[in-house]
This record gives sequence, C-alpha cells and structure tokens, in this order.
Amino acid sequence: MEEQKNIEENKEDKKWYQKLTNARFHQSILMISLITAFITLPVFIVVYRFVPKMEIPLGDGIRLDHILTFMLVFAAIFVFVRTFRLYIYIIAIIGLIGMTFTNFSGIYTMNDLVDDYKELLFDLSKETVAKKGDKISPDDEMELELREAIDYNNPIVREYAVNSAVKNFKEQENLASNYKLIQYFSIFKEVVNIWEYVNDPSGEDYYSKASETINLLKSDGKFKGDCDDYSILMAACIKAVGGEVRLVRATITDSNGEEIGHLYPEVKVGTEKDMKEISYLIKTVLFPKEASSKELNYYLDPKGYIWLNFDYNDLYPGGRYQSEVRNSTIRI
Repeated sequence: MEEQKNIEENKEDKKWYQKLTNARFHQSILMISLITAFITLPVFIVVYRFVPKMEIPLGDGIRLDHILTFMLVFAAIFVFVRTFRLYIYIIAIIGLIGMTFTNFSGIYTMNDLVDDYKELLFDLSKETVAKKGDKISPDDEMELELREAIDYNNPIVREYAVNSAVKNFKEQENLASNYKLIQYFSIFKEVVNIWEYVNDPSGEDYYSKASETINLLKSDGKFKGDCDDYSILMAACIKAVGGEVRLVRATITDSNGEEIGHLYPEVKVGTEKDMKEISYLIKTVLFPKEASSKELNYYLDPKGYIWLNFDYNDLYPGGRYQSEVRNSTIRI
C-alpha cells in the first residue's frame, strides 16, 4: 500500500512539474513575442521599402509584400531574441529598473517612452532619407535636393536671418516666455510681406537655394518664387537662428479639379499648454489686424509638440492650410 501511495504521489508531482514547466514555457514565449513585436515594427518600416511590390487585387488592394515582409522580420527577430533571451532579459530588467526610477522621479516617464516610440515610428515612416549611393525614389531625390537648397549655414542666409529676427517686435520680446518665438514671428513678417509668387520653368521643378532667393532682393527688394522656394527660404532662416522646422508635402486641388503638389513650412513653437500664450501674442500683440478674428492652424505631433503653420496663405503665423492632406514631412 505504501509503495502504491508513493507511486501515486510521484505521478502527481510529475503532473504538477509538467504544468509548471508548461506555464513557464508559455510565459517565456509571451515575453519573447512582446519583445519581438516591439523591435519588429521599426525594423519592418525600414526594410519594407526595399521589397518589390506584390498586391492582391481585392478591394483597394492587399499588399502581400507587406504581410510577408512583416512575418519574415518577426520570425527572424523572434529566433534571435529566443536564442539570446538570457542576455536580452538582463538588459530588459536593467532597463525596467532604470525606467521605474526615472518614471517616479519625473525625469523620464512611461508617457515619455511611449511618445518617443511613436515618434520613432513616425519619423521612420515619413522622414527617412536615402544615403548617397542608394537607389532612391523620385520623392527621396526631391528631399535631397530640398535639403541641399536649405543652405542655412551660408553667410548670406545667416546674416539675413539674424537681422530679420530682431527687426520687428523688439519691444514685445519681454511678453513671451520664450524670446525665440518673437524672433520666428519677426522672420515670418519680413519674408511673407515681400514675397511674390513666380512659377518654376514649365514642366520641371526648380529649387532655388535660400541664398539665391535672398540675392533677388537686390533688384527691387522683393522675394520671388513658388511654394518650394518660399519653404526653402523660411526653413533656412528659422534653422539659422536655432529654430526647429520641417517641410510638409501636401496635395491640393486646383480650380480645374486637378490634384497638384504643395510644400509649406511648419515651425515647432512649444506644447499645447503654450498655445494660450502664442494665441495672445499673434492675435492681440503682434498681428492684431491680420489675425484678431481668425483661427490658428497647427499640427500636434505624437509627442504633444505644436508645429505652427508658416505658409504664406495669410499674413500671420498659423494661417489657413491650403489642404488638409499631409503626404509626408521632412524634418530639417
């Protein structure tokens, strides 16, 4: 009887151990899968651009190449993480300890981590720049040409930018918690008030360098060019005085119903909590005639920062958008 009892107990122990082993295995697989998914998304965004397009003609089209690429990337990273899981767990634990400390101390919170991850995905998907020697698409080639045209380090551009930054609103500078805002708005006023629209050569895009556009002032004191040239000049001037700016590719519909491309600049001016001050400065103090009864237009990015519209549609920062269709952005 005693022997039979021991046999039964051993069977129970084996069952319990098997359940525990299975539970640990499932937990390990779950942990590895979560880590793999976190890593796979940014890697997929980089890799899928180099995979030939394969589409299933159902509805609007199913991108088979995206599905297969994601699955292959996930599988490869899963094998890597599982193989080196001990080291990755150690790194993850150290990271969690550090994150716990910075979160409760307010130095770097979980919300900051989530926002930074979103920003990473956003930047990879919208603002990847091809390196020299890479095979680039027409959009990438356009981006490279635009960046070359934004010659903010050119002495001519730097001189014009710093002089424009302090030419207007000097007496109102103490009203802003961030004096740089006043300088950005002063540059906007200088550029937009003397801008005259002139088309590119027929059938092609011409990107005038910021320094070239500034040289046009010598003839009659006016800037000339299209939306690309305006955006290049504005971006160069804001960048030259320490500002953060990006160019937005958009699509607009002309009077004939045709869709055409448009480019305009946005300037980083703060967070949502700063909008009350910014609205007061623009509508009441700096541009009361132009903006007092109008709305301010801006884009709120995944990290909560405000990018104010600096297009030339209106004579004040935050004027109307020509289009709500945002195709992509180029961070300068």
